[in-house]
Amino acid sequence: MNRLTKFAIIADPHYYSEKLGCTGEAYERRAGSDQKMLAPSKGTIEAAFKKILESDAEFLMIAGDLSNDGELCSHEEIREMLYEFKKQKPVYVITATHDWCCDGNPRRYEGENIYHDVETVAVDKLHEFYKDFGPDEALSEFHTHQDKVSYVIRPCEGVTIFCLDDDQNGEGGSGYSDEHFKWITEQTNEAKNRGDIVFGMQHHHLHLTEFDRVINGRGSVEYREKLCKKFADIGFPVMFTGHSHMQHLRKIYSDKGNPFYEMNVASISGYPAPIVYIDAYENGLDMKTEHLESFTYKGKEYSNEYLKNHATRLFTKVIEAAVTNEKRDFSALVACLGVSEEKANKIWLIARPALKWFDKLTVKKAARIMNFISFGRAIDKKAAKEIGNTKVTDIVFGTFHSILDGSLIKHPEGTAYYSVFTQAMAFPYRLVKKLKIKNGGLIRTLTHVKNAAPELMTGGPLDNNNYFISFK
Repeated sequence: MNRLTKFAIIADPHYYSEKLGCTGEAYERRAGSDQKMLAPSKGTIEAAFKKILESDAEFLMIAGDLSNDGELCSHEEIREMLYEFKKQKPVYVITATHDWCCDGNPRRYEGENIYHDVETVAVDKLHEFYKDFGPDEALSEFHTHQDKVSYVIRPCEGVTIFCLDDDQNGEGGSGYSDEHFKWITEQTNEAKNRGDIVFGMQHHHLHLTEFDRVINGRGSVEYREKLCKKFADIGFPVMFTGHSHMQHLRKIYSDKGNPFYEMNVASISGYPAPIVYIDAYENGLDMKTEHLESFTYKGKEYSNEYLKNHATRLFTKVIEAAVTNEKRDFSALVACLGVSEEKANKIWLIARPALKWFDKLTVKKAARIMNFISFGRAIDKKAAKEIGNTKVTDIVFGTFHSILDGSLIKHPEGTAYYSVFTQAMAFPYRLVKKLKIKNGGLIRTLTHVKNAAPELMTGGPLDNNNYFISFK
């Protein structure tokens, strides 16, 4: 079986320029509330580029959100890094909503102050700004109503790749207008007539996990599933995506029985900092994921474990503020979650003892409470006893890491950890049903929570980090 090519793909660099401020209370508060790095993102991106240049990958693809939030200085600096990379290997990029500051709220930090007088790159200027990283080699381009560009490349004989801009479909959401998808279909047919394999990348993820469904509206879910099936039926079997900062591989079938795979690549600037390598063959794509073991920023080396701890830093700091009775820190931290200082002060008297209690809560105690409420039917007592001294916070943070890394640490069905976790996640649903609560939205959300649990423990039916995606 002859390999056609090998390439690497990363997503969501979110490069942050130090010109925006990287010291002071305002910056520290912002940096500590984000799963990804801000200023140290330069270190993670440099480390990733170095690894890819040293590998046998023939080119690099980047699935959007190149800048932190559309700042001109961030764009200029990462573009210089791309030019340096391109001296050795080709690199193909798409831009996304964080590259044009879609919320209209760019920020810089100075001491305790946040300023919004930051120059950004306009959405209709991004194509020209990054034209040397893909569009300059395009076989065909499609310009959206925002004058953003989708383009097609043929990096080698037998391979056609679509680099797609899905920021807006013209109707207020991400996706594609009818005209845009018609172009995709026409270009797919041309590639197939050449005898090429076809796949692509876009920024926003398509096939939502049960966890995604908890936080997404029903309309968003339904639209995305239809789009997956449309791609499958035109003979476009694989899409690489970013946006969610979560690593997962999904497979869906169209109504005609055609398969479609989505590989959602987590952010390179936050835990787990994955680089996905793809060996492309005529009959499929062989995917293998590596993670940044370390990176250097301002002469200091940081480990992947640092990224892991940083991902949950906001929540650990909120608990720590309650435990140490630091009301001011608590208010500042919960403000990062969108809670006003006035509301933070109101909930402090309740939150402080609750969080102190939660910080000490063990599986043994939690299981007793749930079994008391359910008359001994919620949690398997033998399983709870086996891991009884485990802190609930360790399980919560471990679960969050599994969401991000695609369950690198697996807990197979039948283990005590799996049993306790899945039963605990099903407990709210069972309680609501027992109490005969008729709230449809609540029941739907708790159903997704219950259904998400097994996958969070095992990673799901497909390996989210290493898998052969078959075209057959």
